[in-house]
Amino acid sequence: MKKWLKKVYEGNKSIVWAAVVAIVLALLVLWRVQDEVTRFTLIMPLFAGFILFSILTTADEELDDVGDGEMVETKSETPKTKKASKK
Repeated sequence: MKKWLKKVYEGNKSIVWAAVVAIVLALLVLWRVQDEVTRFTLIMPLFAGFILFSILTTADEELDDVGDGEMVETKSETPKTKKASKK
């Protein structure tokens, strides 16, 4: 289990830290604000920002994973064969 968590963390450091910040801020809002409507009003932008951040960073990471050879257009050539000459 530790290896799996370490692998997930190494691959997604920015998203993990953004989630930690969103959770900590949400807990602070739940602890300090008494009105339920105000809690909802303050917490929802936190999670919306986390989701938006995750979408934007994931799209950038997927573009970085694409190899250089995959983006280059390749020419399809037919292999040339030598014809046997008659003597």
